Amino acid sequence: MRLSWAEYELDEERFELRRAGVKVPVQPKVLELLFTLVRARDRVVLRRELFDTVWAGLAVSEASLSRAVLEARRAIGDELQEVLVTVRGRGFRFAAFVVEKREAVTSGHVEEGESDATFVGRVSCMTCLSARFDETAKGHGGLVWLSGESGIGKTRTADELARRARLRGAMVYVAGAHETPASPQYWLWAQVARAYAALHEGPKTASFLLEVAPLLHHHASGADVLSSEARFVLFDAFTHFFLEAAKAQPVVFVLDDVHWADEGSRALLQFFAREIRQAPIMIVCTYRDTEQSPDARSRGFGMLLGEAAGLAIPLRGLGPDEVARFVEVVSGSVPSEAFARALYDRTGGNPLYLRQVLQSEWAERALSETADELKSSMDLQQGLVESIRRHVQSISVEARELLTTAAVLGRQFAFTELALVSGLPHAEILNRLDEAARARILLQADAGPYSFTHALVYDVLYKSIPSAERGSKHARIAERLLAHYGSSHDVHSEALAFHFIRALPGGDPELAFEFAVRAARHASGGNSHRTAARYWKWATRALTHVAADDPRHVDAVLGAARALASAGEPAGASASFADAALLARTFGNAEALREATQGLEAVGTRPPGVTPKGV
Repeated sequence: MRLSWAEYELDEERFELRRAGVKVPVQPKVLELLFTLVRARDRVVLRRELFDTVWAGLAVSEASLSRAVLEARRAIGDELQEVLVTVRGRGFRFAAFVVEKREAVTSGHVEEGESDATFVGRVSCMTCLSARFDETAKGHGGLVWLSGESGIGKTRTADELARRARLRGAMVYVAGAHETPASPQYWLWAQVARAYAALHEGPKTASFLLEVAPLLHHHASGADVLSSEARFVLFDAFTHFFLEAAKAQPVVFVLDDVHWADEGSRALLQFFAREIRQAPIMIVCTYRDTEQSPDARSRGFGMLLGEAAGLAIPLRGLGPDEVARFVEVVSGSVPSEAFARALYDRTGGNPLYLRQVLQSEWAERALSETADELKSSMDLQQGLVESIRRHVQSISVEARELLTTAAVLGRQFAFTELALVSGLPHAEILNRLDEAARARILLQADAGPYSFTHALVYDVLYKSIPSAERGSKHARIAERLLAHYGSSHDVHSEALAFHFIRALPGGDPELAFEFAVRAARHASGGNSHRTAARYWKWATRALTHVAADDPRHVDAVLGAARALASAGEPAGASASFADAALLARTFGNAEALREATQGLEAVGTRPPGVTPKGV
């Protein structure tokens, strides 16, 4: 039996791992580990079970298992741990969809009963893809472009289409372009030819491989050295062979990361796509529509997109309900509504970010505790940080510098504020913001304020600035905004309070206190009592940078208590009223002590010894 996923295949009879038909060198114990995990892919394989199976009768340490898992991930290109998933405290789970192929079956057919319960969402997308395959099966082939940012699920969606196409009796060939510019010419199609040869043996296949030999053995990187005539002969032979093969059963090609494809692969794709319109052949290409590097490959791919027409399906993040289902599938636990919403807000529904966040300690605790209480303490794993940094580095240095300034303004910011604090010409700011929007780092709705697409992207950008520098930036922004708003600063008290507070300890604590109080009163006036409580706590924080014995502490803590009581949070209100009562006794403020005591009685609490007569 052969067990395959994406472009990888485990052959039980030969006891080997192959990628696109080429054997991958793997140590025996690592290979045995892979076989064990893939065979038990419907569940979590416990660590003890792996020791008993892979190292039966041997005394080995946890370090041996860790090394084997690391080598297994390297062998299958799973550095991001999306396929071989660690289940903390238990073991490991193989998360990719696997197709079982018996040696007697060479058509790639999959039994009708197979399903993939791990595929989440993408209902409208899969409806479009399925309809397009229906047309392909009738003899009307075509090209499909699946686009989106890194980690959005392009490859996973293409895999699901491949699974469904196999269920319908199609032959499916999967290939992927390589990020390095040194990849050989025709690399995509060489993988396809080798995959075909691995499934079909005989004189016909041997003749085909002979005809397309330049495609298989043309290893020079850079420009294609074939003459125009030789290239045409090669393209025609390759295309004609698969047009004939498709007469027996529909053919689907899944070409991954085509934005990295070499010039020869792009040229053959364009040639092939023109010839399949009246044939049962479907080509599905995935690409990142956020890649903006100015190199020759990117320019060539842009030309290919303009000339090779096809069905374009852009993928975006999963919705809130889909995020909840994703969490259930990956973790085995049904998340609370608050936790699912917190994940959606922070990741924008990006499956890669979701999967990496779910591996954090924050997520493990939040699955059993209140997500809102843990949201601010979320720990960003280094792998997640690096994924986001790679995304941000796809734009120019100038655009990144502007985004760093924007991050200090907040997750959401107005163009006028950014123009004021950046000092750049408006046209230059717009150009850089447009670049970030094309990379889907920023969003702008109906000419309103800009916002970072994912809270995680905002977090990484903001935290990349050293603390002292962040404080200085907040202080400069606060001063410029205060001067800009002039007499109307009351209307903008929330923004001013935010920056003056974030500027501490190097900023002006008196202005931080003043605008925190104004923001709190403004929020209470609008019945936003929870928000008001937060601003009163900011005011208290500002006073700690003035003097520990400042009597205004009583008013600030009492203000927070009132706001929490009005917000219907008796526990928080009780704690704040108790603090206010103790402070009032300390400063001899009888009126504040009376109000605090009455507040405690109203929420059903009174600490012993705290009464109005205590003054």
